[in-house]
Amino acid sequence: MAHSAQFTAAEAAFVLREPVKAVKKALDSGPVRPVLLRRAGAAVRTIEWRDLFYLYAVRALRDELTPKARTEFYEALLQTPIERHDEVQFGRFRIAVGDLVEEVERRTDDLAALADKVEFRADGEPLLKGTSIEVYRIAALLDGGAAIEQVLEDYPSLSRQEVETAKAYAEAHPKAGRPYPRTSVKLALRGAGLEALDDA
Repeated sequence: MAHSAQFTAAEAAFVLREPVKAVKKALDSGPVRPVLLRRAGAAVRTIEWRDLFYLYAVRALRDELTPKARTEFYEALLQTPIERHDEVQFGRFRIAVGDLVEEVERRTDDLAALADKVEFRADGEPLLKGTSIEVYRIAALLDGGAAIEQVLEDYPSLSRQEVETAKAYAEAHPKAGRPYPRTSVKLALRGAGLEALDDA
């Protein structure tokens, strides 16, 4: 994914492997300065690749940087082109960032790859590519407590990887508006011990 990309808090959470709530808290506390962009008709806070890199790096270097040094590190990142094998210098610190850059690039590539596994219906609803199955429907079942094996029973045409893709995509791109039900009719019948009715 290009270093010019913009990331929402949910996308940043996917890359950082952290809860969205923790990322939003980090954005609120600074020194990262999110900007408002319009996406799908709504204003959302976004950060640049450099900001995302900073959030990842300060977690990796947590024990080595004081709060003041973190701010200085961020200011140095604003002045330093981040390329592989570069060092970032500030105050008495010199930090080799090559490995950190490679890891963030790998993770942002994973985020971009999710988009290749999804296609959109005419109304904008994301579907698992090559199917008519809504991404958020599958993610809602998993959020409701269904195991992947249970989802595959209800949707035998899907692979385990497709179910995992639906979950990851929904986490990185949360659904706006009314959510899907967190259980399916088949799961509800099984939960109530009424499987025989499903076969009737």
